[in-house]
Amino acid sequence: MTQRFVGLQILRFVAAMLVVVAHLMQSISIKTTGGGMEQFWGKGNAGVDIFFVISGFVMAASTGPSPSDIRGRLQLAWLFLKRRILRIVPLYWFYTLLKAALLVVLPHLAPQSSIDASRLATSLFFVPAMSPRGLIEPTLPVGWTLNFEMLFYAVFTIAIALALPRLRFCLLALLTVFLAGRYFQDAVPLAFYAQSMVFEFIFGMGIAYYFLRSKKMSSGWGVIALGIGALLMFVVDWTARIDQLFTWGIAAACMVLGVLWLEPWTERIRLAAPLSFLGDASYSIYLSHTFVVPAGVMALYKLGVRDSSVLAPLILLAVIVAGSLSYIWIERPMTKFLKRIFFKVPAQTFKPQEIHHAK
Repeated sequence: MTQRFVGLQILRFVAAMLVVVAHLMQSISIKTTGGGMEQFWGKGNAGVDIFFVISGFVMAASTGPSPSDIRGRLQLAWLFLKRRILRIVPLYWFYTLLKAALLVVLPHLAPQSSIDASRLATSLFFVPAMSPRGLIEPTLPVGWTLNFEMLFYAVFTIAIALALPRLRFCLLALLTVFLAGRYFQDAVPLAFYAQSMVFEFIFGMGIAYYFLRSKKMSSGWGVIALGIGALLMFVVDWTARIDQLFTWGIAAACMVLGVLWLEPWTERIRLAAPLSFLGDASYSIYLSHTFVVPAGVMALYKLGVRDSSVLAPLILLAVIVAGSLSYIWIERPMTKFLKRIFFKVPAQTFKPQEIHHAK
C-alpha cells in the first residue's frame, strides 16, 4: 500500500521557507546596515532540523524489509540508492554549476567566494571542504545539508545490503562517525560530521517505526505535538550551552509527529493540493532561493524599494514562484528523463513523501 502524507509535504514547504526567511533577513541586513554575514534570523535555520527528521522518517517508512538472499538485498540497496541519487544530485549539480559559472563571469557579485577545480569537485561529490570564507561549505553554500543527507543515504544503503537492524545500525554508524570527528578534528570531513544534528535522522527513523506500528492517534494529540514543537522551536530562548539536538531536534521531531497525527484533518482542507504542490517544489525552492534572494534585494534597492515590510513579501513571493517554475521546468523533467535512462523500464515518478507500508 502506498500512502501520500500531505501534512509532511506542507511541513517540507514550511521548512524551506524558514531557511529562505533567515537568508532574506540576512541579505536585507547586509544591504541596509552593512552588517556581516552573521546577521540573520537564527531560528530560521531550524528548517534544516525539520528536513533531517522528515528525511529519516521517509527513508525508514518507504523502504521494505531486506530480502533473505544476498542478490535481492543488493538489488534493493542499489534501487534505494539510485532513487536517492536521482532525487538529490541532478538539480544540485545544476545549481552548483550555475553558481560556479556566475563566479567566473561575475566575480564581483560574490567577493567572498571563489572557484577552483578542486573545490568544485568536492562540492559536486559531497565531500566537506573548507571554503575561502573559512567555513566548511560547498560552492553552493546551502548544499552543506546535502552532505549530511548523502552520509545518511550511504549508511542506510549498507544496512539494507547487509540486512542489519536499520535503526540500530544507523545509530551506531552515525555515532561512530560523530565520535571520530570529535577525535580527529584536523580531518575536515570528519570534523564537519561531528555535529549532533546528524542524529536527527535517527529521530525520524524512530518516528517511522513507531507511527507505522502504533494505533492511530486523535487529531487532538497532533495539535498538542505540533504546538509543543513550535513552542520549543520559536518561543523558548535556548542558551548556547544546550545542544541543538535537544532543542530544535526534539522540536522538529514533535512537529513531524504532530503533522502525521493531523493527517486525516490535513488532507481534507481546501488548500491541501496547492500546499502539497509547494511541498513537492520545496527542494527547488531551497536550492534556487540562494540566487533569487540576493538578486531580488539588489534589484528592488535599485528601484528604490527599501521598506522591509514591502521588500520582504515581494521577494518571498518571487522565491516561491521561481522555485515552482524550477520544479516544473527543470527538476521534474530532468528527473523523468534520467529515470528513463537509469531504470530498465519506465518507472513511476518516485516522490519522497510516498510511504510503502511493509506487511
